[in-house]
Amino acid sequence: MTVNAYSSPFPTSSSSVSNPCPTDSFTIRPARFDDLGGVTEVLTQSFHSPQGLGILMYPFLKFGIYEDIRSRMSSDRAYYTCLVATAASTGKITGTVELGLNCPEGWIPKQYQSTYISNLAVSPQYRRQGIAQRLLRSCEQVSRQWGFKQIYLHVLDNNEGAQKLYARSGYQQCRIEPSVTAWLLKQPRRVLLGKSVTSHQ
Repeated sequence: MTVNAYSSPFPTSSSSVSNPCPTDSFTIRPARFDDLGGVTEVLTQSFHSPQGLGILMYPFLKFGIYEDIRSRMSSDRAYYTCLVATAASTGKITGTVELGLNCPEGWIPKQYQSTYISNLAVSPQYRRQGIAQRLLRSCEQVSRQWGFKQIYLHVLDNNEGAQKLYARSGYQQCRIEPSVTAWLLKQPRRVLLGKSVTSHQ
């Protein structure tokens, strides 16, 4: 099971979330294996609702996400990292993001490769504190350290809140992905956004 990398969970501008610790500060660092439970919790809360019938599937979804993240963290890929944001006061994981390549390693020469952001999520009670933007900036910094010039991500075309976040962070629309399924089922389409990371921005 894979979390929908393009389906950002961030609320729209009309949403409000109660913040349990409005003055807390946060640290961004690479995830460790003992962070898997916290990372899984943030992703499951962000992408899947434990309401109604969803509550029956919640444990299975959570287990699938846990195994996906564990598998990727256990891989020997040279260009992959999972980052977490932790609250300084408690050490609790409040946000997470994954960074890898847009194509599997070895498929095309590195000079034609770029990095790709997926599974950016912030715990609902810690949103609107700049955590997502800090995670994005950290991904951009890692991309530069790896020697890549471009970074990309997907967002759904009906997610105005996430689109505003990415626009503020300097991401620009590259294309709207064609999808027969989205057209037939009237589902949101994926929008590819990109940004140059050749210099500090």
